[in-house]
Amino acid sequence: MRLTFAHHRLLVLSTACFGLLVSPLPTQAMADEPNTDNLKAKQIIERMAKTYAKCKSYRDTGVVETVFIYDDRMHTKKKPFKTKKPFKTAFIRPDRFRFEYVDEDNGNTYIVYRGGKEVQTWWDVGSRLEKVKSLSLALSGATGVSGGSAHTIPTLLMPREISGRPLTSIAKVKRIENAKIDEIECLRIQGQYAGYSMTIWIDKETYLVRRIDSEKKFDNFLTEETTTYKPFIDEEIAESLLEFNPPESLAPVSQSKGKSKGTGYFIE
Repeated sequence: MRLTFAHHRLLVLSTACFGLLVSPLPTQAMADEPNTDNLKAKQIIERMAKTYAKCKSYRDTGVVETVFIYDDRMHTKKKPFKTKKPFKTAFIRPDRFRFEYVDEDNGNTYIVYRGGKEVQTWWDVGSRLEKVKSLSLALSGATGVSGGSAHTIPTLLMPREISGRPLTSIAKVKRIENAKIDEIECLRIQGQYAGYSMTIWIDKETYLVRRIDSEKKFDNFLTEETTTYKPFIDEEIAESLLEFNPPESLAPVSQSKGKSKGTGYFIE
């Protein structure tokens, strides 16, 4: 059929009108998803929390580095006392979990494991192999000695199951300038956590925690603590990273004798 000029003009106008009806949809979607530069501190924390709570799997390696500065000549700002505690986490929802940290000063290893309903822990101190009633209880035992790394991320992964003060409770939050870690740009949130100053570095692309800086002041000393993470989310987790594997030939804690050297097992 041959189109007249009037028909052609009507076809063009119809196409244009249809475009006007359809085009606002992606524009509206973009409007509902603000640019990260426009996000407020609380919005970033909320996105971070949602990322961890919704993921199917998670693993990381990291280290807690703590500097102790005392009011004496031995450990001043120029000569502080330092500790390093490497750790790693592996998690598959709903009930596969393993956390391990190593104290580099003494070589002690602490393992927290869950496979289904079974929860067990191992700690070199006292050669303690124990079965624990809940994962929350098992992690609480490792939190202090691990520099908090046993608690920070697991609480985000399982907020309804793991008790204690979550990272999301950080107060008086504000954004400070972005910064990079290993060429990865991070959104930085500064605030107060448990009454102490804290800065959280959050990956701009994934909303995973890359680093946490905190400073705590006490009567005669202060600590400067940096926890760094290399996180991976929603990837396949190797079975070897989820095995309990404490030192071999151990009896239950009530029957254990002597002190084992432990595994010193740590994979970067």
